[in-house]
Amino acid sequence: MDNDNFEKRMEFLKKSYDRVPSSFDPDEVFKKIDEEKMQPSNMQKPAKGGFRHHLTVWAMGIASIFIIGIIGTGYVLDQKQKSEEEIIDSPVTDEFIESLLVRYEEEREKRREMLKLDEEYFKHYASYADSTIDLLKNDSYLEMVRAGTEKTPLKETYNRAVQELKLPSEMLKDLKENSLQNDEQESIIFLSEYRRKVKILIEIYDQILKENKVAIDAYEVDPHVDKAELMLLSSKSFPEQLQNIIRTMRDQMIRLYTEKYSGEIRTRYSNYNLLGDLQYKLHHHTDAYIMMIAEEPYMYSSILQYPIDEMAYKLGRMEQTLINLEHEDSTLYPVLESYFLAIFNDLVNGSEYTKIFDGDGVLLPDYQDVWRGLAANGDPTPIAYVMQPIVKEMEASGWRESASWDSLSYDALKEALILYREGLLEEYMYGERPDFQDVTIQLPNDSFEKEVQALYADFKKTYDKSVLKGVSPIHVLRVFDYANEIEDPLTMYHLINENVLKYDESGIEYTAEYYVEKWRKGISYFWNATDVRFDGQAVFRDGYIFRSDIKFTGVDWQIPMVFTEEGVWEVGIKNMYDLPLYHMSPEMDFQDDIMAMSDYYYEGLISTDDVESYLRWNEPLEILGMYFYAGEIGNYAMQYELFYQGDAADIVSKEAFLENPQNYFLPYSEAMYKKVSFQGQEQDENGNWPGIATLTVDTELFPELPSERKFHMFWNKDGWRVKFNPFDQ
Repeated sequence: MDNDNFEKRMEFLKKSYDRVPSSFDPDEVFKKIDEEKMQPSNMQKPAKGGFRHHLTVWAMGIASIFIIGIIGTGYVLDQKQKSEEEIIDSPVTDEFIESLLVRYEEEREKRREMLKLDEEYFKHYASYADSTIDLLKNDSYLEMVRAGTEKTPLKETYNRAVQELKLPSEMLKDLKENSLQNDEQESIIFLSEYRRKVKILIEIYDQILKENKVAIDAYEVDPHVDKAELMLLSSKSFPEQLQNIIRTMRDQMIRLYTEKYSGEIRTRYSNYNLLGDLQYKLHHHTDAYIMMIAEEPYMYSSILQYPIDEMAYKLGRMEQTLINLEHEDSTLYPVLESYFLAIFNDLVNGSEYTKIFDGDGVLLPDYQDVWRGLAANGDPTPIAYVMQPIVKEMEASGWRESASWDSLSYDALKEALILYREGLLEEYMYGERPDFQDVTIQLPNDSFEKEVQALYADFKKTYDKSVLKGVSPIHVLRVFDYANEIEDPLTMYHLINENVLKYDESGIEYTAEYYVEKWRKGISYFWNATDVRFDGQAVFRDGYIFRSDIKFTGVDWQIPMVFTEEGVWEVGIKNMYDLPLYHMSPEMDFQDDIMAMSDYYYEGLISTDDVESYLRWNEPLEILGMYFYAGEIGNYAMQYELFYQGDAADIVSKEAFLENPQNYFLPYSEAMYKKVSFQGQEQDENGNWPGIATLTVDTELFPELPSERKFHMFWNKDGWRVKFNPFDQ
């Protein structure tokens, strides 16, 4: 590794950290100091040449940006070390300043010892912190603090310096105790700081390896064994400083590795589980930053370091971070963007090392799959914008040629990113977005019903969907619902979006004949609703179509709708919820199949704050099991919640029930019933939907009971409930 290459790495790292988010302007502080015509007393003329000179210049150059800005903002977690907690604000006395400087040196030495680095190396890691604490030695700065023109307390300056000393391992520990999941900006600052520290340590470790190259080369191992792995296990064979870093680098998730092509022993970050460890501690928009820290570099001499299908997946993760974060948010964005462009161009254009076409000029099958995947995103994203026309033309030519591919430039994806940031990409890809208006209809509504019936009559004549152009999605859904009410499944079929019919998980092709044959009448979506709403702002694009939901007040469901390229709203679901009369359960074992799970469902019931929502989707026999279980353990208050209390319910008050629950809950024993089944019934004269569970009695143990008992239940908008006195007709 020659000095020229090292200087290039230092320059790259310096450029990577040129921009740091800050709400505090460091230039103003330095301007004030300059106006005092004072220079820091501890400035030294840097030595020339060599690793220490280059690293010092790089680190101090970055520090000049950070010194004050990071003090007032940036990554500072709430927790402080004991050394910080014990310090309280005091007047700006020489004694107080000296106490801070002494404590700082203690903290500094603690980290040097943790890393087992000699001072000549550690000072490069600590350069940021040293620059920050040096403010406490600057007479002009201290005069500004005493005069009140500098508002940052000395204790805060000290705390900032100690935070900058913290090792990457300490930062991860702090983060796990103090999540930043809901703070996008602080998550970015944390990752930028974390990566900076890791990079500095890697450069220091690589320099120590370089200085000990003779000892490393002399360490002979079997050529079939990875020397780097053996070195990690045999540190005592090396000079002391090299031994020390081999023992401690793993604490910082850094390890030795053998470079694939040069064979040199180097260091790299090694926590491949970083994304899994941190994705729930940092804002989700930063996922690709976390992934980048764990996995970079993605390329070595223009050769991808991962299989192309993995790289395509990583590219998608990168895109999500790049389109969701500001492009000047941190030092991380330009690095990620650079990887993003390089990986994309390698996957799409190949290189002198990567051939993507076979001898006949046909794109290789693996690349065909990757390209299709890149183009498949229905959202207006930069990758989709670039890839969709290429894939369309390639498929048409048998994967041989594409005019869009021929004209593709290296920066095409970056240009698409710019369009996305400016809010123009969707219009470029798909045309202008329609103006979807909010719609709310109060129910019941006679005029609305008349409009729906007239629309139904017009549409049924020919099933021409142009009849629906300009019609609100609520009207379309209600026509679908009305057709269900009058048992017209063919009209329902023609109102459903064709892709919903075509792409069924079962693999069945839903023709009109098949749909009509399998159709069963369902519960009206509008049943018991007090109003129905469509939110125009909630509509989202899916390629050339749009999707949204219709929501109801009074019933707990929302129905998907699809807006087609023809400008028509269609229903985004095939089947309605079955009428309660179709609800049934075949005969099953009462103890093993029902009561064995009743305590599980019961625990969920008592732990929820919304009983109605919890019970809404339970099967009737699950409700029955909870009813018996609650009575068996004596929780009659919860058992009362399981009773049907709707229209025409013949039920005593809760107070009366709890006074004498034994009068209402009949004797029950686990051995009483052997089998149970359930069948829904036709709607009764009161508009209720009844159902009956048939319980088979063990008459050998309970000869006084009939062989079967009918357990009555009712269904309403909140699901199945137990009829009060369920064994009464």
